[in-house]
Amino acid sequence: MNKYILTPLVAALSVALTACGGSSSNSDNTTPTTPGSNGGNSNQAQTISLQALSYQCEIDTPYQADIVFHNQDGNSIGSAKTDEQGLFSGELPTGTKHLSVLGDVTDYQQEEYTQILTELDIENRNNLGKFYFENYNQNCGCEEYRVDTINLGDIAAYYKVYKAGNELTDTVYICPGEEKLYLTAITESAVEAKAAVIAIPQDSKVIKLTEADFSHEGVEVAVQQTQENGYSSTRGYIEEASKYQFVQSAFFSGDDSLFVFPTVTEHNFYVQVNSQKSNANNVEVSFNSYARSSVNADGSYIPTDLPEISSGLGFDLMQFANDSQLNFDFSNVDERFARARWGYSFLVSDAAETRFDWDISGGVSGQIPNLSFGSVFPEPVDQVVLEELTLLLYGYGGNATDAQSYAKLLDTIAEGGHITKPEFSNYVYLFMSAQLD
Repeated sequence: MNKYILTPLVAALSVALTACGGSSSNSDNTTPTTPGSNGGNSNQAQTISLQALSYQCEIDTPYQADIVFHNQDGNSIGSAKTDEQGLFSGELPTGTKHLSVLGDVTDYQQEEYTQILTELDIENRNNLGKFYFENYNQNCGCEEYRVDTINLGDIAAYYKVYKAGNELTDTVYICPGEEKLYLTAITESAVEAKAAVIAIPQDSKVIKLTEADFSHEGVEVAVQQTQENGYSSTRGYIEEASKYQFVQSAFFSGDDSLFVFPTVTEHNFYVQVNSQKSNANNVEVSFNSYARSSVNADGSYIPTDLPEISSGLGFDLMQFANDSQLNFDFSNVDERFARARWGYSFLVSDAAETRFDWDISGGVSGQIPNLSFGSVFPEPVDQVVLEELTLLLYGYGGNATDAQSYAKLLDTIAEGGHITKPEFSNYVYLFMSAQLD
């Protein structure tokens, strides 16, 4: 396998490389301290809260994670752990500029590895929100239910019934925590739609559907067919469950209709997605552009413009990857963007086939400091290869993008329920992914 080894990037991230017989060691010699101690050069006291959660089978459970506090240069100046509820709330070590939360995850291939989640420039923040460590489980305890459609009447005759965008069959799987079944029925000509919300029976494994269940009339939403190689989608937000339902999609090249169901979901959205690929320095870079708009009860909406995909962004991403100082500036990509999230997937020793993933969140311009973790996460001693580099640029149209203003938005997101608030309707992002192995 031909590996794309980014020595400057890995070295700058305090990871030792031994390729070609060389070695870079930039280990942190700072003794970790506890919150409230003087480990930095700032006299400003700051308190902050966060929660670590293990996400498994679509269920959140508290997770005891490690927390590392970094000063402006990225050095570890203290550490802590979340409690049994996954919570941390308290005073930070003096001089804290950045913060990382570390935990173990399991992917769909049952591979276990360390996940590092770093937040840069937290001096304006009060609540960092939830940090998720996903643990994939092939057996989530979902049970098979038979679907009885004998009494569907005209729904069976003139409509197709869908669950989560897929045509309904004679069986469905209901997982722990699911209390309701959300279904849509759309005519063959796609000019009419209805929705049903069915309570999951507690004393039977048979779900009986009737024509009367589909009592919610769909309201058509016009499809914006202005992009190539993309699609549009509608969905409604169920506030009590914090989930989207009634998700439908239509490709820009087709004539499909989309609907929302205002009598079920008060908050409805229209989404546009566009995808492209380009080549930068012999590396394939994939792009996904996304824009969300709030839909009114009558199906009308003001379309949110998709972020523009430029092939030059792929070269900008590769330029950053080869910048030993890890400087970046994506502030001119889209005036609505205010945040960036870098994603790295590292392979440690091809023979051992171990790895760790690292997400770093901050502004759309600046520099990633030389982050280190003391004894919480010692740097690997084997060869390290960066296999994948991703970048997510995002924002909410109509809001100020300066750090102090955006800190308030981020705190609102951390409190939950932000999707129902109008200032978060016009969500846009641009996602870039480069496979480097």
